[in-house]
Amino acid sequence: MRLADYFDSAVSRHPNDIAFVDGPASVSFAEAQRFVHAAAHALAAAPGLRPGCHLAIYAPNDWRILALQIAANCAGMAWVAVHTRNAVETNIAVLDYADCEVVLFHSAYEQAVPALKAGLPRVKRFVCIDAPSEHGEHLDTWIAPYRDRKFIRGAEDPDQTALVQPTGGTTGPSKGAVHTNRSLEMGLIAVFDTLQMGPDTRVLAAAPLTHAACLVSLAAAIRGGCSVVMPSFDARTTLAAIERERITHLILPPTVVYALLAEPSIASTDLSSLRCLTVSSAPIAPEKLKEAVRRFGPVVHEVYGQSECLFPVIAKRPQDYVMADGSFDETALRSAGKSSTYACVEIMDDDGNLVAPGVRGEIVLRSTMVMQGYYKRPEDTAQACEFGWHHTTDIGVKDERGFITIVDRKKDMIVSGGFNIFPAEIEAVICSHPAVQDCAVIGVPDEKWGEAVKAVVQFKPGRQATGEELIELCKRELGSMKAPKSVEAWVELPRSAVGKILKRDIRDKFWQGQWRSV
Repeated sequence: MRLADYFDSAVSRHPNDIAFVDGPASVSFAEAQRFVHAAAHALAAAPGLRPGCHLAIYAPNDWRILALQIAANCAGMAWVAVHTRNAVETNIAVLDYADCEVVLFHSAYEQAVPALKAGLPRVKRFVCIDAPSEHGEHLDTWIAPYRDRKFIRGAEDPDQTALVQPTGGTTGPSKGAVHTNRSLEMGLIAVFDTLQMGPDTRVLAAAPLTHAACLVSLAAAIRGGCSVVMPSFDARTTLAAIERERITHLILPPTVVYALLAEPSIASTDLSSLRCLTVSSAPIAPEKLKEAVRRFGPVVHEVYGQSECLFPVIAKRPQDYVMADGSFDETALRSAGKSSTYACVEIMDDDGNLVAPGVRGEIVLRSTMVMQGYYKRPEDTAQACEFGWHHTTDIGVKDERGFITIVDRKKDMIVSGGFNIFPAEIEAVICSHPAVQDCAVIGVPDEKWGEAVKAVVQFKPGRQATGEELIELCKRELGSMKAPKSVEAWVELPRSAVGKILKRDIRDKFWQGQWRSV
């Protein structure tokens, strides 16, 4: 079934239950369905739009994001995930590559709309989801003619595109993983089954709903659960919301978990309602995981996935690493977990052979959750599914019990604070400085961010620049998320026989003695 079919089924079972809480607004399933069907009608009736077209939602967290994602699916259209922490220029590149035809924006980002319009001439309609705007029609006005009309969907096409998920998170080249109704369906089932969601589930939606975090709230909705939407993250406010709203589920990157652990008010907060605190996007440090268990109780899960295969394809449950006497199974604790029910996960060598337990290789998998392919990138798609398995480009080892530990990364991508950062564009900016001969941008260990961006620079003979100068250059050109946190000058960067910079040699200097290599 489609996402929209599952949602309508939930409405039929729980029409008067609350689906979304957003500040003072409490929206029942029946009310949300009327909104969804009206928005689907408006999309279907819009001049120039057609089934299969792509739309984007450019907004801070708001319950209407989830409803509009369901509406897009209802109308036979696909949404393109957008990360609002991107620079506007980055999002323009992503949406242009994805052939986006509709942008639904929030007034909080109204100042970005003129740039979006200039950079996206093929977009046919801009709609403001929360207020009247000079830059686009107000959503309430747009859907008003259809408020009490059911949207009648045609036959389901399991292979129709439902979601285009950019692989870069907050940064990176434009490459989008295409997910169909089938892969999205399996992803949602995997989420609600693995995290044990039901009608009594109350999700705290603190991570950006325009990106991958929406899958958790959508999974809760189709099970009849409720999502309490937070506009942005603040540690004290989040803890207060857990207590006040009796939150059962939330999903956060490690950096946000660390912030909660460091918040003094955690000691006096009633966290007894929590059944599942899920850590995703990057590995959590073992000692921090232990601290989280001591603070939150044995409710901390860890999940692994990718834009290309959704999540969880690997999951670590409390019962996997917390012993009956309360002690920790250190091997399980340091692992990413075991393959989920809905994925077959193995380790492969460079020749396409699956290796024995204890042998390092690339983590590969098969699952209905895996993308159909990269949008307009057939060569990349073929490479990602070589030998009949999806290639994660992460290096791991599986033990005899089935626990998979991620030990390295085949590609240069940096994961900082749960966001993917690609070094190439940072290196290009730094190398544009007249004093720089060459540079390598890598991720180095960081207690808060997991990895921090570091630039190692080789200057031209007789030339110099300060680290602060290069960091400010990157901030101006790329935004603060992509700017290095530190810069180090080396007389000579290590190189191969053909002159290629040996990033592994550079990384090894900073990762020696660490519990992990990524």
